[in-house]
Amino acid sequence: MDKDEIRDQLMNSAQRWAHTSVDAYLEEPTDQDFAVHHMAVAVEHIAKACLASVTLTLLANIKPSVHDLLVLGGQEDKAEKGRAGLKTIGGAEAVTRVAEVLGKKAPALLATLRDARNGVTHMGWGRPSSECRELLAAGVTYIDSLLPDVSKEPAWFWRHHFEACKSLVEKATTELALRYAAKIRQAQETFATTTKGFSESEKTPLLASLSTIPPPGMWGLLVTAPCPACGSSAFVSGRDKSGEYGDVWFFPRRFGCRVCKLTLTGQELDLAGIKAQTLNEEPEPDPDWEPDFDVM
Repeated sequence: MDKDEIRDQLMNSAQRWAHTSVDAYLEEPTDQDFAVHHMAVAVEHIAKACLASVTLTLLANIKPSVHDLLVLGGQEDKAEKGRAGLKTIGGAEAVTRVAEVLGKKAPALLATLRDARNGVTHMGWGRPSSECRELLAAGVTYIDSLLPDVSKEPAWFWRHHFEACKSLVEKATTELALRYAAKIRQAQETFATTTKGFSESEKTPLLASLSTIPPPGMWGLLVTAPCPACGSSAFVSGRDKSGEYGDVWFFPRRFGCRVCKLTLTGQELDLAGIKAQTLNEEPEPDPDWEPDFDVM
């Protein structure tokens, strides 16, 4: 068993669990239990990856079996069950050893993140939704602190979630803005996938045909608007209301783009700049009109 192989395997696993955690938190419908659980697993695996990069024996239980010692000592062929029977330290001990060996202290909330994971795993007990973001932020902060020890950068580890994770940690970023930005990024990825492989001459009629059909879930009055994610022509549904002076106003309630699948509601519409608008058309000026100087 090669320590570099095990380190890379643990790193890749930490990355997968971390990505699914952020997905569960940001995508609709939100699954906060999965988000917290998966982030805690990611933290455990990256801590073990750091230990493995030093020596595999740091993964051994406090009282390891002969089987465990053989496998971690590079004698897997002499162990009856091979790596399938290997038992290693848990997440709490992994974080403790990382602090002792590498001097990397864990955020205060990391223990709470681990407890939340155990509650979900063993009893199906989730944490209050108000705590979820703080717990995920603790996980992101800890993972970022360990990446230099395995020669990795946050942009590599988080990939398309890099900006979202920075916003997750920044307290100044509101929950609404965080989720809106994630929606836009996801829609842009959908757009790129939809149009991949098409030339410009092929893309234009494709987008035009998709843009003429309102997406499902649209109701009431419809008006068109450019999509804030992909720029295609999309639809806004809402209600009309007469004003005091004979004017008619449109109040948006839902935005939908068939091209990139973006949907927006509520305050997300304000972030996208989709606001109430008048439906009155300005009267065309009469080219023959002249002022009546007799009444002036």
